[in-house]
Amino acid sequence: MKHHRSIFALAVAALAALLMGLAPVVARADDPSSGIVILHSNDVHCAGLETSAKAIGYAGIAQAAIDARTTYGANNVTLVDAGDAIQGQPIGTISKGSDLVDIMNAADYDIAVPGNHEFDYGIPQLQTLAKSADYPYVSCNVLNTETNTPLFDGYELQTYMVDGDQVDVAYVGITTPTTLTSEAPTIFQDASGNIIWSFYGENDGQALYQQVQETVDAAKAAGAEYVIAIAHLGKDASSTVPACYTSTAVVANTTGIDGVIDGHTHEIYNVTLPNKNGEMIPVAQCGTQFQAYGQMTITPDDTPGPEDVKSAVTVAADLSEPVAQDATVAQAVAAKEAALEAELGQTVGASEVGLSVYGPNDEGNPWWWVARMRETNLGDYVADAYRAFLDADIAFINGGGIRAPQTWVEPLANGTFGKAAGPITYADFISVNSFANNLQLVEVSGQDVLDALEYSVRKLTPAMDDETENTGSFLQVSGITFTADITIPSPVVVDDDDHFASVNPNLTRRVSDVEVMGEPIDPNGTYQLATIPLLLSGDYTMFEDCTYLRADAGLDYDALVSYVRDELDGTIGSRYANPNGQGRINLVGAPVTVSRLYNQWSGEHLFTTDVNEVQTLVGLGWTNEGARFAEYGDVDPSDEDPFGPDATRVIVYRLWNRYNGDHLFTTSLDEARALEEADPDGWTSEGVAFYAPKTSDVSVYRLWNSYITANGGAGSHLWTTRDSEVKELTDLGWQDEGLGWYAIKAFG
Repeated sequence: MKHHRSIFALAVAALAALLMGLAPVVARADDPSSGIVILHSNDVHCAGLETSAKAIGYAGIAQAAIDARTTYGANNVTLVDAGDAIQGQPIGTISKGSDLVDIMNAADYDIAVPGNHEFDYGIPQLQTLAKSADYPYVSCNVLNTETNTPLFDGYELQTYMVDGDQVDVAYVGITTPTTLTSEAPTIFQDASGNIIWSFYGENDGQALYQQVQETVDAAKAAGAEYVIAIAHLGKDASSTVPACYTSTAVVANTTGIDGVIDGHTHEIYNVTLPNKNGEMIPVAQCGTQFQAYGQMTITPDDTPGPEDVKSAVTVAADLSEPVAQDATVAQAVAAKEAALEAELGQTVGASEVGLSVYGPNDEGNPWWWVARMRETNLGDYVADAYRAFLDADIAFINGGGIRAPQTWVEPLANGTFGKAAGPITYADFISVNSFANNLQLVEVSGQDVLDALEYSVRKLTPAMDDETENTGSFLQVSGITFTADITIPSPVVVDDDDHFASVNPNLTRRVSDVEVMGEPIDPNGTYQLATIPLLLSGDYTMFEDCTYLRADAGLDYDALVSYVRDELDGTIGSRYANPNGQGRINLVGAPVTVSRLYNQWSGEHLFTTDVNEVQTLVGLGWTNEGARFAEYGDVDPSDEDPFGPDATRVIVYRLWNRYNGDHLFTTSLDEARALEEADPDGWTSEGVAFYAPKTSDVSVYRLWNSYITANGGAGSHLWTTRDSEVKELTDLGWQDEGLGWYAIKAFG
């Protein structure tokens, strides 16, 4: 039996007792052990569903509460949560928190405090969730300024029996004032766009301290002998937690609090902090996602105070035995998970184009992670989704943060691998952004953006080798375009951890021609950047002092869903057709991929660097024989290299077929010889067509002859690097189709 008593209920009970001349009626319970136990969780973020070894989960903390009741008495154990329970995984997003409330009901929670993410689904939904909860939500510092009414009661008073004596404990809820700026502004606005909700964040924390103190004093006046604060604050200041809003500051500026159950900053600690009178107050937090759970034990005496409160934290990773699980809660969790699987399989949109994640390397390995090395259409989509979701100027996502399941790795028409055109489910988008990052909106300088781009391309080389692929910090971008010359040394200076330190002013920058939304970037200007925490607190140290506009603005994969639904009318279409992206990142010196296609009806080969042309011709029946001009070709050791013995180059051989007038280009000397030997009267080697040295630009022209046909084919193409041959053949009736491609420092 729970003994919840709201402020209103207490007032009614007290008045009735006075009128009747009776003491308040208090339920009594067996009292095997002297004390009160408070078990607590925080920042579960929908991840408390595990029921396996060393996973605490809701079933684990529920069993811990059952065990504690056996020791301390059925009514002397209270289970509380310090916020951010209903957001962070698909089960929360899809059900708008209701599935998590159901599970917490099953786990028999007694009290919860709204963290900032409890507001993600809007205040009306939070109020609906509170009505469906078997436990009260409490918070003393969430006020509707239009009606001057609080969203929830400021505290909850519970009555216990210890050694035959009644003990009243008040639980005061505190929600971080940064909620007002970290969540979507529309949540806290009226129909006219005016902010009508306050979290007492004024005057550098003074308004918060005063509100907490007044609530503590009111609880004491109502009979509380002990006050436990359940605070979604965090004890340490950071880029997203101002020092004045920490639990350290709240404790230091108040009296009467005997213990603090903390949350918000995802840390594990069990410490004591001084209050305004110098008393040491126990403060504990249990990390995130049930890394741990906490237990505060109150042993009452005749002079109540914080010295009667002992705190402990149980960390899952330190346990030698699996956490015991309550079977009833485990069954409730399993039922929710089964329903979730069906929801995740539902279609949320469709793509008319293949979305590229991986590409084959020179050994044919399809798992080469091209999103870490160059722009891709999936990278464009993800960055665009972030920017639209937060209405930002620019969006960045590191290539290493763009994932795809093996079921996505299907061969696409351009030779890369990824998601083929077709329906897209919620689970698909979760697979793309599998880390469930909270998006953040920050204000940064133009110079910091320039430095970030330099850091992004610091390890790119014309080789595009495995070392480059393993650098997950390469940025996919939205709202910005730039050129990077990856043939020159990077001017970026890094520290011992390979984090950005500076740009060497004596070296030429790789990045140039940077434009934001079509205008040249202003190094002294400011821009709104949408990105993930990793890029703001990790390698990209130039952003360490940025101004946070929205610290926790929603989950990354929710942005992917929102973008296709709300911005693209349900379909990823032609703007994302090119697997190599929309030309936002121009890498000078990157290898040029030349694909060879074969027409089985005409026997004709065609070479092209245009991935759209590849897809079109494959759709018309051509066979994609893959990339034929890789960065290194087969070299005839006996052939004299006109660029010197130390040059890095590829040799391209040309053969001619007298039967159909077809030319074939190959970098394989073995293939050239094999064709001649197989049909000496047909194929004739015309020798080396060209060398592509590392240091020169080779112009490759394509010509077409409408008269030379074979088997009803559409004519013959010829590729050449010789200007004179172009002129001669056009005089003979060939049509010059212009420059086929540049081999720009590409083959070394």
